[in-house]
Amino acid sequence: MRIGLSTSGFYGRFETEEAAEYIAALPVDCAEAFLQTPSEYTPEFAAVARRCFGAVACTSVHPMGIQFENSMMSLSKRQRQDAFDLFCRVLDAGKALGAGTYVYHGRSSAQLSPLPWDLQKNLDVLGPMCELAAQREMVIGWENVCWCQLTTPGRVREAAAALEAVRFTLDIKQAMRAGCDPFDFIAAMGGRLVNVHICDWREDGGLCLPGEGCVDFGSLFAALAQTGYDGPVIIEPYLRLIKSEDALLASIRSMRALLEPSEKHEGGERT
Repeated sequence: MRIGLSTSGFYGRFETEEAAEYIAALPVDCAEAFLQTPSEYTPEFAAVARRCFGAVACTSVHPMGIQFENSMMSLSKRQRQDAFDLFCRVLDAGKALGAGTYVYHGRSSAQLSPLPWDLQKNLDVLGPMCELAAQREMVIGWENVCWCQLTTPGRVREAAAALEAVRFTLDIKQAMRAGCDPFDFIAAMGGRLVNVHICDWREDGGLCLPGEGCVDFGSLFAALAQTGYDGPVIIEPYLRLIKSEDALLASIRSMRALLEPSEKHEGGERT
């Protein structure tokens, strides 16, 4: 596993390429590019961001999906086509960044409240999405988000059984907000897990940088390792959680230190 950081942590402070340049100087192994707006959904912009990341690998691309992902399920054919055009632009940008995963929220509620589960409607969109991603040597990492469709481990299992091509992004804070145990999501996503977002929270539910709260990351990393997961673990904080660069560095270093035991092998198996 590799510890990484999302450019979304600097949304409102830096533009995407500036955040990439900032991340390049931090002790991380990889990064997620959060593309903020359609002018960034191009291979040309991605090439700029790719240079700014320097030696840091960009493993995933995450657009501001509320701009178009709902419209991929629209009743209007033209609206659906325009939304898929934007989606393909993000894929092309992701390929130029070297990313292997498109992080997908999917259908969301304007009130940020739970939505009725409609597996078939999701599959009707996800099937073509997975095919278009595969053409660019990418996968769709459907993320569990409490105000979208993928809210429970049970829904993950249903989606995985219905569509072999779909992969998953685990967001532990979103699991907590949905009243679910992140470990249950790990079990449900299993070998389909391609990306992990981490944050931390205090006993009162307030969010903080990893290592500042009460999440047992040692056990989390061990559970991931036991499933065979060997991919990115992306620190995805909100800007307000980064109180200082020293605090961010401490968080990164603490996660790297905790990750080391879960990476050890004994007799060919993870410990």
